[in-house]
Amino acid sequence: MAAHPELTHPITANTAQACPSCQAQAQGNYCAHCGEATVIHPPSAGEFIHEFVGHFVALEGKLWETLRLLMFRPGQLTADFLRGRRVPTINPLRLYLSLSLVVFALIKLYGVDLPQVFITENAIGATYSHTGFVPDAPKKVGTITYDVTLKQTGGDDGQGDAYTVPWALKLFGAVNEGWAGNVRHFMHAPPAEQAELLNHGFLANLPYMLIGALPLFALYLKLIHWRSGRRYGEHLVFALHVSSFAFLLASLMILLPGNVGWLVACLYTGRFVALSAWDFLQVVPLLWLLAYLPAAMRRVYGGTPRAAWAKSLIVASVHLAVILGLVVCAELIAIVKHA
Repeated sequence: MAAHPELTHPITANTAQACPSCQAQAQGNYCAHCGEATVIHPPSAGEFIHEFVGHFVALEGKLWETLRLLMFRPGQLTADFLRGRRVPTINPLRLYLSLSLVVFALIKLYGVDLPQVFITENAIGATYSHTGFVPDAPKKVGTITYDVTLKQTGGDDGQGDAYTVPWALKLFGAVNEGWAGNVRHFMHAPPAEQAELLNHGFLANLPYMLIGALPLFALYLKLIHWRSGRRYGEHLVFALHVSSFAFLLASLMILLPGNVGWLVACLYTGRFVALSAWDFLQVVPLLWLLAYLPAAMRRVYGGTPRAAWAKSLIVASVHLAVILGLVVCAELIAIVKHA
């Protein structure tokens, strides 16, 4: 079958033809008015792959320079971007989106161990399950579960706390009876069903949580550096680069053996026998991030090392609290609104 003439006839230097986009008379391979390509041909699968990899995921030649500065020169990407040096490195938003896609793909591929909220008539808490070596049988691999009671209530007899789970159910019922019914269903569901519901709620809302937390991160920076006179957009660039670095470390933590959440659960309960050296290795990326933020803030905002550490501690604490709050909200939404 012959190719369609509109898809095979190029515009040469000696001919003029209306541009497909702006209808201006164009000569050569590109329209001088809008830049549209004038050599028209059927798109190939290879071109689509190149477009996706080269532009959306940002795997270009300058990726390696961007990653080098991001990892080993805290704050340098932001400082360069704000003073106009932008061509040699990847755009901050594109870098953020690309690394976030990597994290989401790794979570989907490898999964993550999440603490599971439990609600009973008399207690609210969390259960953390982890597959690893059983303490009483070091060579046996099994699933270990630790319960952490966050709030012990007194039921409906008036002898305990005023704000009990039944009281909360009544409050939910006053707003929406279906919500209260969903909470009751969750309370009596098997642990496996509860875990599936909470994991689905967390992973489904994770992108929205991170996107919502990003402008808040920039707002904290704006408030803590309000005397600097910098615009909000400048703080947003810094937030994009730091968040990109955090995504990079999160990817590394997912690929490494061990689990930092399990480490925290064991330290909280005092059960150290279930830990491995790999669990402690997970602390290294966290310490790297802890040292990274003040170094980046000092390079971008200036000031003394002590001031940079103090400000970074405040910003990191507030941001972590917000992230944890968003995680809890995501799981509560999954509980009260599930079908």
